[in-house]
Amino acid sequence: MAGIPTPLKYTIQNSSLFLGNLLAYPFSRLARHRLSHSYDMLVYPFFGERYVWLSHLLRNDDLEVVVAPLRAREHNTTEFELLSIAALLKDNLVNTVFEIGTFDGRTTRAMAMNLLNEQGRIHTLNLPPDTSDVSLATDKIDVGLASKVVSGERFINTPQEPLIEQLWGDSAKFDFSPYNNKIDMVFIDGAHSEDYVRIDTQNSLKLIKPGGGIIIWHDSHLFGVKVFFKKWLKENHYPVYFVRNTTLAVMGVKNGQPFDFLQK
Repeated sequence: MAGIPTPLKYTIQNSSLFLGNLLAYPFSRLARHRLSHSYDMLVYPFFGERYVWLSHLLRNDDLEVVVAPLRAREHNTTEFELLSIAALLKDNLVNTVFEIGTFDGRTTRAMAMNLLNEQGRIHTLNLPPDTSDVSLATDKIDVGLASKVVSGERFINTPQEPLIEQLWGDSAKFDFSPYNNKIDMVFIDGAHSEDYVRIDTQNSLKLIKPGGGIIIWHDSHLFGVKVFFKKWLKENHYPVYFVRNTTLAVMGVKNGQPFDFLQK
């Protein structure tokens, strides 16, 4: 395949593997596994050694998490994504979280339920409900979500509400400085354009404590988030893990720089 561009060569090789598995092992459990693996290789943009099962990212064999409310609504994280976020938070002994994009507060509440202790806090940022103008380009649906529900309605009047601080603003213009170097985990699920995800990521690197923490992105292989990651990882080769069967991406940060949090 000399002279063939690498992406095309990769597609041809994966297609051949998929068809070969389909013909050679059409019915067995092994066949289904191989076919599923081949399909992922074909369609998932970040398939590779860092496309991993959630269990690969967890160190505590006796990890216990609590999540509520479990049932997902439109635009929520999936049920398994909610469990994955809670598990990553608990496994990394997180006690301070900054969330970019509150929406209805379902993920916020689940994270609050798994903080290290009662001194833990979640700071969650959302566009004010009466705001229609944003400072960077994004899809109109992102702006519309701010008024689609009552921000944080799924943690309001719950036992977790005292652990949550609701903040208002456009994440591209918000003053994050009071929270810099004070956060264990950032969850990015705000506007989904490339420009917003890039600046949200840049701000998140400053938020994480110097001793280390993690950033989790939602919708990592969708919308402008995918565009951001394709460019960002090509430029930097950062140790970002993509969780199978979710749209989540995870990366460790230490002293303001990305690092492989599984190696700590």
